[in-house]
Amino acid sequence: MKTMLKITLEGESYLADLLWDEAPQTCKAYAEACPVESRIFSAKICDAEVTYPVPGPIADFDLMENPKFDEPAGAVCWYGMWSSICIFFDICEPFGTCNMFARVIERDRERFAEACRAIWEKPGVLIRNEIVEIEDEEA
Repeated sequence: MKTMLKITLEGESYLADLLWDEAPQTCKAYAEACPVESRIFSAKICDAEVTYPVPGPIADFDLMENPKFDEPAGAVCWYGMWSSICIFFDICEPFGTCNMFARVIERDRERFAEACRAIWEKPGVLIRNEIVEIEDEEA
């Protein structure tokens, strides 16, 4: 079994690997905060990302343990100063350094990117994150 982040957007689910080796404290804090349900408040600040606030005790978590400036497609990042998650669904111009703690798995990246491109026209879309156990062959 493998512990993963499940992201659900408009009824479709996508999996992300948690980067326990690179960002153990962030992974732990976010896993404890889940499940999270929020509304996307911005997209396309850097052209290819979605951002949503995360309430609760994690809102005060401000640690930069896996800093990335050029975020790869599928990067799931914690922005402590905004108490928000930002998911980069394509290569884009960076806005600043972020704390990457998960990455959408390769087989789900294009589907996730298509869904994110479509929500640009629909502000306030609901997004859900939860921690799930997946059989290794499914991951």
